[in-house]
Amino acid sequence: MSLVFAAIVPHPPLLLPAIGREHARLLEKTSAAFGILSMSLAAAAPDTILVISPHLSVMLETFTVNHAPKYATHFLEFGDFTPPREFSSDPLLIERIRHETRKTDQKIITVSDSHLDYGAGVPLTLIPGPGSKSSVVVLSPTMDSAKQQFAFGQTIKEAVMSVNRKVAVICSGDLSHRLSSDTPNGFSPKGKEFDELMTANLAAGSASPILQMNPELVEEAHACGYGSICMFMGILDRINCTPELLCYEAPFGVGYCTMEFHLK
Repeated sequence: MSLVFAAIVPHPPLLLPAIGREHARLLEKTSAAFGILSMSLAAAAPDTILVISPHLSVMLETFTVNHAPKYATHFLEFGDFTPPREFSSDPLLIERIRHETRKTDQKIITVSDSHLDYGAGVPLTLIPGPGSKSSVVVLSPTMDSAKQQFAFGQTIKEAVMSVNRKVAVICSGDLSHRLSSDTPNGFSPKGKEFDELMTANLAAGSASPILQMNPELVEEAHACGYGSICMFMGILDRINCTPELLCYEAPFGVGYCTMEFHLK
């Protein structure tokens, strides 16, 4: 049918009240941006929410789709024992994705895991309202080149356009993990350079500069969201939209970028 909503979001578990607690004030801007996206998503009323998460699978050499019939959020590893949110999957869209992939030389594997990783779980906990009845499909990128990620996004778009669904796309991924010496990856000045380039090009709606980023810069920045963003830009290829940067902040040395792409 059509895309009705598109956004890029970070996924720090500290956004969740049971985990963030005293750190909540440091993420007030990102939390407010999530609130804006929640209202936009409710207005779009999607049948299905397609989430791109870089943490779905360890199978880094191939694209992955989770075809479990039911999903549930869980954050036990972060000490959160809040009852999970539950979602149903969309078997038709998953099959269309596999069908479109078979027309190409791209490879995709399916996994069946009812537990959503935090890359998908954080945005699905905070953005869809409590009464949301949207189905969910979760995909992950690979370690392939940016252009291959983009091409797979184009394949996903063909699948989305072939189903009788209103589809929302949420690209989950953090930017550089090297903006402070306090992070596990340590500080690198390339982290700030990467984030400035990425946010500027996303705000301009420019896919080419993102796909052509120096691989050494990307590797040095340690941005888990790079592959997800490249795939996301492929989904939006030739789609008329206006990007809006809702928030960028890095209170813990990791770049958190929240953007909505207003579809026309």
